[in-house]
Amino acid sequence: MELLTKTIEETFLDLQPREEWSFRDVGRSQTTAFTHDYHRYPAKFIPQIVRKLIEDYAPNRTQTVCDPFGGCGTTLVEAKMLGHESIGFDINPVAKLITQTKITAINPRTLANSRNSFLEYYESAQSVPYKHHQRISYWFDESTIQELDKIYFAIRQIKNYNVRRFFLCSFSHNLKNCSRWLMKSIKPTIDKDKILQDPKETFLQHLDSMIKKNDGFYSTLAQSGYINTPAKMYRRDSTKKLPIESAIIDLIITSPPYVTSYEYADLHQLSLLWFGDDPQHFKKWHHFSNGFMDFRRNFIGSSSKEEKSGDFNSAIATQIVNGLIQVERPLAVDVANYFLDMKKVFAEMHRILKTGGKACTIIGNTSLGGVEILNAQVAAEQMQAVGFKKVDFIKREILNKMITPWRDLESGKFTSKDNPSKTRAYEFEYVIVMEKV
Repeated sequence: MELLTKTIEETFLDLQPREEWSFRDVGRSQTTAFTHDYHRYPAKFIPQIVRKLIEDYAPNRTQTVCDPFGGCGTTLVEAKMLGHESIGFDINPVAKLITQTKITAINPRTLANSRNSFLEYYESAQSVPYKHHQRISYWFDESTIQELDKIYFAIRQIKNYNVRRFFLCSFSHNLKNCSRWLMKSIKPTIDKDKILQDPKETFLQHLDSMIKKNDGFYSTLAQSGYINTPAKMYRRDSTKKLPIESAIIDLIITSPPYVTSYEYADLHQLSLLWFGDDPQHFKKWHHFSNGFMDFRRNFIGSSSKEEKSGDFNSAIATQIVNGLIQVERPLAVDVANYFLDMKKVFAEMHRILKTGGKACTIIGNTSLGGVEILNAQVAAEQMQAVGFKKVDFIKREILNKMITPWRDLESGKFTSKDNPSKTRAYEFEYVIVMEKV
C-alpha cells in the first residue's frame, strides 16, 4: 500500500474547497429532475455529485456501480441514466420500495390508463376496514384512516406490479402530509395545530407530479437505449457480507449515515406501520413495525445500539472516542459503535470491488458534546487500513442543502433554527476517493 508523505489529519487541514464541486449554479429543478423527488428522504446528496463521480471514474459503459447505503436510490438512478449497471443495498425496506420505483421507467400510456383505473376502483370502494397497528390511530384521525383505506384498497386492485409499486410510493410519501406529524420535524413529533390535508387530493397531486417526472425519465432512457439497463436494490445490512461475489464491482459511490444524526427507522415509521398491516403484499414488514425497537437498533448510527468492543483501525477514531468518554460516556459508546460498524462496511466494500476499482465516500464532519467528530478523516484511515490507497480527497461547500443546517450543541442531533442551543452543521463535506490495490 502506498504510504502518504503527510498524515491524514495534515492532508485534510490543507484541503481547500473546490469550486467545481460546489455546483453553485445548480437549482432545485435540476436536483429534483427525473425521478429524484418521488419520495421525501433525509440527507440526500444531490445527483450532480454522483453524475460527476461516475463520469470521472467509470468512463466505460460496461461498468457496474454499487451503493452500499442505497437510501432513496440517487446513485442507481444516475448510473442507469449514464448506461451503467447498478446495485444498491439498504437495511430500510422503505428505501428499497422508493429506489425500485425510481429506477423503473414505466410506459407513460400505461400509467395514464392505470390512473383512470385507480379512480374507478376508488369510487367503487365502499367500507374497507383494515386491521391497523395501534400506532396508526396515534398518527391519524379516524376519518383520515378511512379515506386512506379507500385509496390503499384502490391501489391494491392494480394488477401490474411495477405500476402498483409506483402508486404505493406516492401513497407512502403522502402519509406524512395526512398525519398529525409536524411537517418540518425530522423527529416523530405531534403537531396539535396541524390542518390535515385531504388524503385523496394530496395523493393525486403528488401522483401526477410523479407521472410527469416518469414521462421525462422514460423518454430520456428510451432515446439513449438504457431503459433495460439492469438496476437492482436489495434490503441488506451493509455491516454484514453482501450477497454478491468478490471483485465484481467497478465503482462504489455512497454516503453513509452519520452517527446519531437521524433515526431513519423513526423517520419512516408511518410507512412501516401502514404497510406492515398488509402481510399479503408486504411480507415480513410486520416484523419491522411490531418489533420496531429491535429493527431500529440495527441501523448504523443509531443511539440505541448496545456497546461493542474492538479496534477501530483508526488512531483518529480512538482519539475521538477517548475525548468523548471524558464528556459523556453514552455519546462515546454511540460513536465507538458507529466507527466499528463503518470498519466492517469498508472491509466489505474492499471485497466486492475489482482491483483498480474506485470507492467514493461522501461524508461530513460534525461535533458532539463539544468534541469534533472527524468522520471523513476516520473513514480515510479505516479505508487505508483495509487495503485502499488514496486517489483524491475533495472538500466541497454545501450550497444546495436537503437537510437542516442546524444541530443541537449538546446532543449533536439536527434541530430547528429556533433552538437557542443550536450551531451550524454542514458547511462543507468531503468526497473520499480511494482505489483498491
